[in-house]
Amino acid sequence: MPVYKLEAFPQQVRLRNGATVELKPMVAADGDKVLDFFLRVAEEDRYFLKDDVTSPRVIEGWASHLDYDRALPLLAWREGAVVGDAVLVRSRTGARSHIGELRVVVDPEYRNLGLGSILARQLCEIAADAELEKVIVELVADRDQEAIAAMERLGFLKSARLPEYFRDPQGHPHDLVVMVLPLGKWFEWWTF
Repeated sequence: MPVYKLEAFPQQVRLRNGATVELKPMVAADGDKVLDFFLRVAEEDRYFLKDDVTSPRVIEGWASHLDYDRALPLLAWREGAVVGDAVLVRSRTGARSHIGELRVVVDPEYRNLGLGSILARQLCEIAADAELEKVIVELVADRDQEAIAAMERLGFLKSARLPEYFRDPQGHPHDLVVMVLPLGKWFEWWTF
């Protein structure tokens, strides 16, 4: 199984507003800055994430157990602060070894500037280079409309909708949307 190639990082990218951010994989020393980043994300956005990202113990665990071939966290930096976090997660064995899962979170002040799409595209290119066959992303149907549209622009296809999969803090149901990006020839064609 090919490993992720990371020679392209660090990398400078320009956002829609002209600001420049630096992309680079997370390293162990980044833990405190990652925690600061997640504390700036609204509680209602963090609620739907898979981990308690406000727990210093969770972030410390990520920072001290980095394994880029299992989970590749890519951070966006601006003026010494993390402003975006995206991760490509894959299983190296078993029935899911050909699939990567993508998760993206952007600082509230850097949303609608293309940063989430830039992070997602970078990780999809890395997944394609590592010969994964698909990348999936799970989104909350009614809350993540902009992210769903952005993923569609990147070539992701809506694959499934699971009604009332989530419950918010008030107990209201929300649908899960599963989107899939086929890699290989599809990705080569789509990115032409």
